[in-house]
Amino acid sequence: MHFHAFHILLLGMSLVQEYNSSQCTCEEKTNTCTFIPCGMPGSNGLPGRDGKEGPKGENGELGLRGAQGLPGKAGPSGPKGEKGSVGERGPTGPSGGQGKQTSLFGLTRIDGVLLFPNGMTVGEKIFKTEGSEGNFETSKAVCSQAGGLLASPRNSAENSAIQQIAAWHKKMPFLGINDIQTEGTFKHLNGEALGYSNWASNEPNNSEGIEDCVEVHSSGKWNDKSLYSCLLYVKNYGPIK
Repeated sequence: MHFHAFHILLLGMSLVQEYNSSQCTCEEKTNTCTFIPCGMPGSNGLPGRDGKEGPKGENGELGLRGAQGLPGKAGPSGPKGEKGSVGERGPTGPSGGQGKQTSLFGLTRIDGVLLFPNGMTVGEKIFKTEGSEGNFETSKAVCSQAGGLLASPRNSAENSAIQQIAAWHKKMPFLGINDIQTEGTFKHLNGEALGYSNWASNEPNNSEGIEDCVEVHSSGKWNDKSLYSCLLYVKNYGPIK
């Protein structure tokens, strides 16, 4: 009985060995033999899941410039710019001549401009003020921008007109006279030497060491004054002389 079973076992092993020798390959690796069954090739499996996103690539070369598009809508207005500097003074225009004078309740009108008490006429000249004050440089600039000059009397009548205007405003005005260029030599703004003056006693004396300008007292007398003082300015319209 045992002998019969042993023969059956040997027969089975020989069949297996014979089948494997015809259907398998044996690779010799370090004295081992691996049996790889060779079946029919299987069908392709389902596609796998997408892998992780790779690193960002480098920027490519700049492409050609495209055609210009349609103009866009106008944007909002920008902020207002700063005020520019004062431009150069233009050439003096022709004189308008003496305007027509009329009287209204004792007040003098020239071309519809009410003068007294802010202004008076002497010959072809008009002396006028708005009652404003400033230092010497400011006074010159304001009068120039208004088309006139800082009042600079050439005779007693003009000096009296300036005196009366100043007395009405209870202020002392600058005159368009100074010795800034040469100490002690007072001249008009156009460089003309003084042909008329009305200095007070012991004036000019340059008592402060910087009195290069001229003011008119309520008496009509002149006193030298610092150009940094803040005084009334009276405009002179009409001929310079």
